[in-house]
Amino acid sequence: MSINHIIKQWALDENFLYGRMSFICGPRQIGKTTLVQNHLERIKQSENYHNWDSLSLRQEFASNSFFFVENMSLPLSHEDRLPTGERQWVVFDEIHKYPGWKNILKGYYDEWKNSINFVITGSARLDYLRRSGDSLVGRYFLFKMNPLHPHDLTGFVLNRDSAWHPKEPLIPFNKPDKTFQDATTQLYDLSGFPEPLSVGTKDFYERWKNDHISLITSEDIRDLSRITHIQKLQTLVFLLPERVGSPLSLNNLKSILGCAHASVKNWLEALKKVYLVFDIAPYAARLARSVRKEHKYYFWDWGLLEDPGKRFENFIAVQLQRAVSAWNEWGKGDYHLMYVRTKDGREVDFVITERAKPYLLIECKRNDKNLARNLIYFKSRIKVPAAFQVIDAPGYLKQVERGTFIVGLDRLLQILS
Repeated sequence: MSINHIIKQWALDENFLYGRMSFICGPRQIGKTTLVQNHLERIKQSENYHNWDSLSLRQEFASNSFFFVENMSLPLSHEDRLPTGERQWVVFDEIHKYPGWKNILKGYYDEWKNSINFVITGSARLDYLRRSGDSLVGRYFLFKMNPLHPHDLTGFVLNRDSAWHPKEPLIPFNKPDKTFQDATTQLYDLSGFPEPLSVGTKDFYERWKNDHISLITSEDIRDLSRITHIQKLQTLVFLLPERVGSPLSLNNLKSILGCAHASVKNWLEALKKVYLVFDIAPYAARLARSVRKEHKYYFWDWGLLEDPGKRFENFIAVQLQRAVSAWNEWGKGDYHLMYVRTKDGREVDFVITERAKPYLLIECKRNDKNLARNLIYFKSRIKVPAAFQVIDAPGYLKQVERGTFIVGLDRLLQILS
């Protein structure tokens, strides 16, 4: 199984990094540690992996803060720049859990940026770093390791220069072969996480899923936040699946949980930080009476949803979010995944924008081959070049009008990164 070819190609490519650190973030058990350890093994530098969850490593750091360079052959002068291919790679896994970690990294990078490629991995949202005045600004590129795509299972390696993105006028609708269709079904049934996919049984996935969510809502939340009402937070997690696909009312949740509005908001932020859920904002430009505040929330593991329609939409949301991350990391633009809804109830599930301009509408209908009226309405109203209605019908493709298509799920996934 190939794990996230996008990350392989760029997060661990010296020529693409231009001397910056790689920050690789993503859900727990998505394969970050396996990825970097395989890379170090391939270049015969396995000893340069350091896990900050290890007590012995923290003790070593306390006695010698430069422990990781002790056995390296580095230039005598820190001003000397080693050629590409001769630099050392150093991986710090979970360093964000250590107090003052950003200043530690800043010191390491400023001292050895000419001779060491630093890779930082972690389950927490390292992208929460991006704020004004951050001491690491300009010193790293962020890469998100998302749940898997059928390309990862089939071994197909995507070329970023030829990959489609929404600003491209032509949409390459090639019919997926059976291998790709089978990979799509496998993902949908067993989630986008490597371990249940490699085992390949639904029984194992059910056991793994329960353990996974328990770890996130207890250990990870405890390590990264000051939340004390863990049981109420876990209740919130159980309430979210039935609300997937709809604008989330924090006031409604506040009443059910018997807590303050601020508490619900903080708990949702914590769940985002540990990569259990992600949210998308409403698109409001060019629309009067549009919904402007309520976000929609989705799970990174779509298998947590029992309702077939919500699970189908959640699955597509994850794959769209993955594609948006890839386009942004490749420098194709400043893309965002959003939804569009008016106060009278008209809605389309997703809209992809680039610098606030809408380029693509996506409506999830699963079993309905009749074009949704709201898709036609919003395509005309906000001037979107293309619109897809996605259904669960392998290989299906129908052009309804110029730029408007009804497509099978596998057709959509094949054109995404």
